[in-house]
Amino acid sequence: MNNRFPTLLGLLVLPLALFSSCKKDSDTLDSTGSVNFTVRNVAGAQDLALNTTAATTAAGEKFTVSTFEYYLSNIKFTKADGTTYAAPDTYFLVNQEKPASLSFTVPGVPAGDYTGVSFLVGVDAQKTGLTDPVTFTGDLNQANNMYWTWNSGHIFLKLEGTITSTTPSKPLTCHIGGYTDPNNAIVTAAPAFNGAKLTVQAGHTPQLALKADVTKVFDGPNPVALSTFTGAHMPSAQSVQLARNYAAGMFSVEKITTE
Repeated sequence: MNNRFPTLLGLLVLPLALFSSCKKDSDTLDSTGSVNFTVRNVAGAQDLALNTTAATTAAGEKFTVSTFEYYLSNIKFTKADGTTYAAPDTYFLVNQEKPASLSFTVPGVPAGDYTGVSFLVGVDAQKTGLTDPVTFTGDLNQANNMYWTWNSGHIFLKLEGTITSTTPSKPLTCHIGGYTDPNNAIVTAAPAFNGAKLTVQAGHTPQLALKADVTKVFDGPNPVALSTFTGAHMPSAQSVQLARNYAAGMFSVEKITTE
């Protein structure tokens, strides 16, 4: 019997196997893309300028802002058929004082046409309460001053400034957090695409431009009168009230573009 046949067969099969493997890897890489987010913080119709912009609530009360930062996390993309993709390990700290933080990228999104996006405004309990804070890095690092060491949890949104419509003016402080009932301030925002599509594909990075209106912290389903507002400094019913406001109306989609 000629023993060369198995050897020749093996030489033919091996390249085919390698080709098939390479093709599969290539297909996997080609089936995902990245999405770039930008955030523009505003006060009504004005761009937000720290210590300068006069923000006005629906009730006509005025305030200025010296600090405005918040977490966007657990980003989820939704297709027209209702299927979703939850991007893993997405925790981004948006800080008006740091322009570089107003843009971030989510990689590895499966290719396709998406009709919606949602995200937590804050940090989920798994990260906030069940992880050793010493291990936090990047945007979650305690050095960012968005963590309560006494409460073992991140501050979800920090707004500081001055209420200027009172006489005399008075400090404005909102440090929102808490993830246990009855003071659970973890909320989800889902700004509408209004019929637009976010197309994700390899080799192109679409841009999703968000707008965040600081006045909506006090306006919304639970309006707050600044004249009697004493501040929110910790997990509390007042923090939940403010969180539900900004979940309902602070974020909107300005534009979706494909690069």
